[in-house]
Amino acid sequence: MTRLSLLCALAAATFGSVAHAADFDLQTTPSRPAADFTGVGLGVDAGVGLGAAGSVNASGAVGGAHVGYNFQANRLVGGAEADFLTSGIKSGSLGAASFQQNFLSSVRVKAGWAFGDLLAYGTVGWAYSTSKLTDPSGSSNKSIKGAAYGAGAEFALTRNAFLRVEYLRYDFGAQTYVTPMDARAISTTTNLLRAGASVHF
Repeated sequence: MTRLSLLCALAAATFGSVAHAADFDLQTTPSRPAADFTGVGLGVDAGVGLGAAGSVNASGAVGGAHVGYNFQANRLVGGAEADFLTSGIKSGSLGAASFQQNFLSSVRVKAGWAFGDLLAYGTVGWAYSTSKLTDPSGSSNKSIKGAAYGAGAEFALTRNAFLRVEYLRYDFGAQTYVTPMDARAISTTTNLLRAGASVHF
């Protein structure tokens, strides 16, 4: 066998081995398919509420859980969600009184667009909160109701694990709080910024 023939044989053997290895790798390590946002989601949330109680600012930390269901058709995603949050939102001074929200909740519909593993969505629905006005003579507790709306983004870490960030605004109508020494109507708004994690089934 000539030297040229030997080199050609070695080159053919080498390239054949590389091609076989590449083919084996492609067959055994397929890429992960794009996320499917369809299914039931359960998760936890934490964030901060910034808003107003009457004419003064109100703020505080919030945390809780959410449950929902999404369905996906091509890249369009729709669904519904409910959340339940404990709240440390308190107002500044209302004269001799102070105002706080102890619980926040909402039930909303969602619609969005999937960009591979990222979902961007808008949401709107019904909001509920428990609130309390306190002054030196006592306190007045009220349940307040209103509208909730906002937008968010959700990212699929795996087929079942998701992270998200969300902005929600709660608009509550005026409620009259009555204590032995005072009676006043207070309208409440809350802007909620939160992050969350969930698992989907």
